[in-house]
Amino acid sequence: MRRINEPAPRTRPSDRRAHTARLNRNRVACAVVACLLAYGVARLLVAGIAAGAGGTDRVHLGQMIALLGLPVMVVVGFGAWKRHAGLLMVGACGCLAAGLILFAA
Repeated sequence: MRRINEPAPRTRPSDRRAHTARLNRNRVACAVVACLLAYGVARLLVAGIAAGAGGTDRVHLGQMIALLGLPVMVVVGFGAWKRHAGLLMVGACGCLAAGLILFAA
């Protein structure tokens, strides 16, 4: 463990570049996973709301909710402060949307 008054260890420039490149790859991967997960949740939401016997009105309502919620879920999934916390929150929303399908049928 490093003490407060000790100088920080020096890193080589190649280590910093590798660390920056790894962070950039992680950001891109997290953005792709957030988009795919948010799209899946939106599809489950439409299917869950439309599963009842309400006709096309319920389908349109589900599509409007999914269309409004999709960008929010992408931002939450990618922009959370803690690592992968946003993805877990969007995944939990997907579980709830899948529960809508089970309870509506």
